[in-house]
Amino acid sequence: GVRRVAHSNNFNFEVLLRQAYGFNGRRYKRRRSFPRRKFIERVMEYNEQWAEKYTSSDYLELSIRPLGFVEGDIPIVLAKQASARLTLTKYLPFAYKDTKIKLVYSSNEHGRSLKTFYKHCAKIKHTITLMEVLQTGGTIGMFATETWHNSRKVYGDGECVLFRLSPDPVCYSWSHQILASDFSLDESSVGSLLSNEEALLCEFMVSKDNFLSMGSNSDGTSGLRLNEDLSKGTSAKARGFNNEPLAGNEYPEFDIGLVETYQLIREIDGKPIHRDEEIWNNMFD
Repeated sequence: GVRRVAHSNNFNFEVLLRQAYGFNGRRYKRRRSFPRRKFIERVMEYNEQWAEKYTSSDYLELSIRPLGFVEGDIPIVLAKQASARLTLTKYLPFAYKDTKIKLVYSSNEHGRSLKTFYKHCAKIKHTITLMEVLQTGGTIGMFATETWHNSRKVYGDGECVLFRLSPDPVCYSWSHQILASDFSLDESSVGSLLSNEEALLCEFMVSKDNFLSMGSNSDGTSGLRLNEDLSKGTSAKARGFNNEPLAGNEYPEFDIGLVETYQLIREIDGKPIHRDEEIWNNMFD
């Protein structure tokens, strides 16, 4: 029904009207084929009562599965364990939870440089990047909603995520909130300070030829920042994400071991998600 009404290349509004209301060749009948408002309200009320009685708050937690993965020539290391992929499922925005990951970049296999990283991420949106923190042996990372590339502009959106996968997994999603407690204001500078804070809030992804980062601050620090050869990283509390240093408070600066980046693959048909419109494209053909 969905395909016939909305997703067919042969969709015709006149045909839809005739099917919905009936047509005897000269005029439309008064009979309706679509449910009336009162009927829909009764169904909704019944379903709400049923859900309140028979479902629990544990249902969503139990229904979450680890992200699947695509076997390739280069084995996945940092997200190999099912427990790690289950945590990633919890951290992803809802629309991407039923996906698989495919390794597109590994610093051990492809080389350790931003130029190589950008090359392997070209034209791929919705990527997960994980990295090993050598001081702790832990794994931290970020979910990016746009294609990583060398750019003068700031890009990305509020679905970007910063997180620590191990130890002590924690996720920091972006929130459009300016905390007055983070800075002092006087009446003469309220406008300019708020404008600066708004700009910092929207610095989701920054990628130059000598560094890339996610999340920004007025002092130049970032929620997560990697240098040009992906060997050094820094992490500080960033506007919007309000995260703690991902490698731990003891390590605002840290050395990076293995770096892996994955693209998201639709579980239902195995097709990669490159653009927003592809999430549901061809699903009803």
